[in-house]
Amino acid sequence: MKLLILSLLSMVSISSWAQELIHNESTITVQAGAVLYVEGTMLNTATGVIANSGTIELKGDFTNGNPAGWNSPNPNTLKFSGDLASNVTSNGAQFYDVVVQKGTTFNVNLLDAMNVTHNLDFNAPAAGTGNKVNLGSNNLIMGSAATVTGFDADEYVLTGGTGYMKKTLASGSFQFPLGFDAATYNPATMNVTAGPSDTYQARVLASPTNGNGLTGTPLTTQVVNAVWDINEAAAGGNTYDLTLGWTVGDELPGFSETANAISRNDGVNGWDALFSGLGGSGTTRTRTGLNAFGAFAVGGKAVANTLLVDAKVLLQGPYVSALMVDSLRVHNYIPLTEPYTAAPYNYLHKAYGGGEAVTSAAIFDQPLNADDIVDWVVVELRSAPTTIVATKSGLLQRDGNIVDVDGVSKLSVQGVADGSYYIGVRHRNHLGVRSNALVSLSNAPSALVDFTLLATAFDDPAVTKPTDPMKLLTGGLYGLHSGDAGFNGLVSYNGASNDKNIVLTTVGPATPNNVVSGYNRADVNMNGVTLYNGALNDKNVILVNVGPATPNDVLTAHNNN
Repeated sequence: MKLLILSLLSMVSISSWAQELIHNESTITVQAGAVLYVEGTMLNTATGVIANSGTIELKGDFTNGNPAGWNSPNPNTLKFSGDLASNVTSNGAQFYDVVVQKGTTFNVNLLDAMNVTHNLDFNAPAAGTGNKVNLGSNNLIMGSAATVTGFDADEYVLTGGTGYMKKTLASGSFQFPLGFDAATYNPATMNVTAGPSDTYQARVLASPTNGNGLTGTPLTTQVVNAVWDINEAAAGGNTYDLTLGWTVGDELPGFSETANAISRNDGVNGWDALFSGLGGSGTTRTRTGLNAFGAFAVGGKAVANTLLVDAKVLLQGPYVSALMVDSLRVHNYIPLTEPYTAAPYNYLHKAYGGGEAVTSAAIFDQPLNADDIVDWVVVELRSAPTTIVATKSGLLQRDGNIVDVDGVSKLSVQGVADGSYYIGVRHRNHLGVRSNALVSLSNAPSALVDFTLLATAFDDPAVTKPTDPMKLLTGGLYGLHSGDAGFNGLVSYNGASNDKNIVLTTVGPATPNNVVSGYNRADVNMNGVTLYNGALNDKNVILVNVGPATPNDVLTAHNNN
C-alpha cells in the first residue's frame, strides 16, 4: 500500500502554513490501494476535484466547496481518525465508505447533509472509545444499499438536534444506531414486512412528553427516558415491525421491564399503547404490524391510550333537591386514595384502574358549591354487557358529574383502544348501573352519559325488584338505589348477608344506640354518621328501599353484575 503524507513542503497546491490541505482548480487522484493522509484539515475549493479510488484519511475538518468536486469512482473511503473533532461539509458529495476512528470524546460533526452509499463504519481504536457522528441540524442519508457496522453503546449517531438519520429501504431490517447525547444509546430497528420502497428517517430525543410526544411537559415516571421520532417520506402503504432499545439507566421511576409496551403518538390523538400489549423482558421491546409513524416511547400507563368519559350520576343517599349533600367532604372524611381496591370492598379493577389518589383534600373543595366532591365512584368500560375491560376510580361532584382526580377534568381511562363501550358506575353502598347503549369513546370527551335520566340505564328483564334500575328522586331525576352496604349488587334487610346487619356490626351488636362517625360503608345516607337506631338511622334507608311491608325482599342491580 502507498502511504502519501501531505504537508506544506510536499504538496504544490498547499497555500498556507498549517497542517491542512487546500486544493484549488486541479484534480487530486488517489489510486486504488493508496492512502492520502492529511494530518489536519482538508479543503476542496469551489474549483477543485477529488478523484478518490483509495482512502483519504484525515484528523481534522473536511470541507468540500465544489458540489461536483467529489468525483470519486467506487469503491472509495473517507476516514476520520485521531484525537481531534472533525467538522464535515459535504456539499452534495456521495461518499461510498465512511470510517469513524476517533479517540474518546472526539466526534464527526455534520455541518450539512452527509450521503453514504455503501457503508458507515464505527471503528474505535480501543474498547470504550466513544466514536460518534453528531448530526446537529443536518441529516445523515444512507442509500438503499448502505449499511452501518461497528456501532455499539459507545459508537453511534447523535441526534439531539433537528437532524435525522435516513435510510431507503424496500424490505427487510435496518438498525438505526441512535443516541440523544454522548451518555445515551437508544437504537431503533425497523423491519419492513410489506409495502413499496420508501425512505425512513429516525432520531431520538431526550424524553417523551404529554403533548404530541416530542414537545410539551416531559413524562417523569413509568417510561424509558427517550423518545424516538420516526417517519416515512411517502405516506401510507407500508407495514413494519419496530424494536427499540435502551439502558437500565434510562428507566424512570415506576417503569417495569416486564410490563411495558411501545406506544405511538401521531401528534394529534396522544399515546396509543394498550394494556393488553404489556410485556417485555430486559432492555428491548418490539411492536409488530405497525403501519403509521410518529413519536414512539416505551412505558406503561403514562403512554397508554386514553379515553375520556363524560358521565353523570346521582346517589339516593345524600341527594336533596337537585344536588347531593357533601357531608363527607365537610367533615374531612373522604380518603385521599380511592377506597375500592382495599377491604372491605376488594374491588377487582381492570387495566390501569385502581390506586387513584388526589394530591390533597383541597381538591374536594371546588370554587363552585355544585362542584364540591361527594365521594369516590368507580367507572367501568364494558366491551360486552358483562365484560369489563377497564376501570377508573373518579370523583363525584354534588351535581352528579364524575371527574378525574384533579377535581375538574373529564374522567380519563387508560389502556384500551378507541371504540364503543357500555359505561358502568359503581358506588360503595349504592346499587350499580350501566348504560343501555354503547358509547363511542376516544381521547375527545364522549357524549354525556346522563344517568339522571332513566332511559340511559340498562333495565334488566331478569331483575324483578326494583322495577326500575334507578330510584326516582325529587325533581324528577333518577339516582342509584342506596343500601348496598355489602357492595355485592344487592340491597337486603333480612336474610343471609343482609345490609342491616352491617349497620349493626358497625355500631356494635351490644350497643345498637351507638353513633359512629367517619367514612363507613354502613353510612348509607352518607351524612357522616352511622346509626342503627334513632332519627335518620341507616337501617331505615334499607328498609324503605326494599319496602316496609316486604322486609324480606331483595333489590338487585340492573347492571349484569
